[in-house]
Amino acid sequence: MRYRLGGLALAVSFLLSSCSQSEAPAPAGPAALALPVTEDGHGVLTAQSVTIKGKGDAPVAAVAMTPNWWVGSGTFKISWFAGQSQTKRFFVISNATADAPAFLKHPEEGVREVKVSFDGAALTSIHPTATKAEFPIPAGAKAVTQVQVTYGPEGAPETVTWK
Repeated sequence: MRYRLGGLALAVSFLLSSCSQSEAPAPAGPAALALPVTEDGHGVLTAQSVTIKGKGDAPVAAVAMTPNWWVGSGTFKISWFAGQSQTKRFFVISNATADAPAFLKHPEEGVREVKVSFDGAALTSIHPTATKAEFPIPAGAKAVTQVQVTYGPEGAPETVTWK
């Protein structure tokens, strides 16, 4: 009888010890965008893609974008052009068909609007006329928490968001 009670006590102790182990923490979600607005900060946004559509909403090309960003002179700047030879750094065009719009020969011309949000505030918008967008940094701002680029043909652009 002693052996049975001892075995039972041992089994209960193993059972309780296995139940009391802490569980592994759940994996964290993707990190939220927080681009610091400290002077001379810089980086490259991760690739985001849009599908350019033609007649009848048929896809005519896919465009992946990786704009640069940097901070200088109290402004947050986003650029998508560094000379014609560097365009492939910012835009990767794939699956282009014969119906692809002419602006894809100079893809930097497809940027229609750029918006940013500082510290989760409302988005500020610029319709660029050049190949970069400059946003004055509000007093006390610590980070850019969202970037949107509207890209594509004038009549039907698409918006990509980094946040």
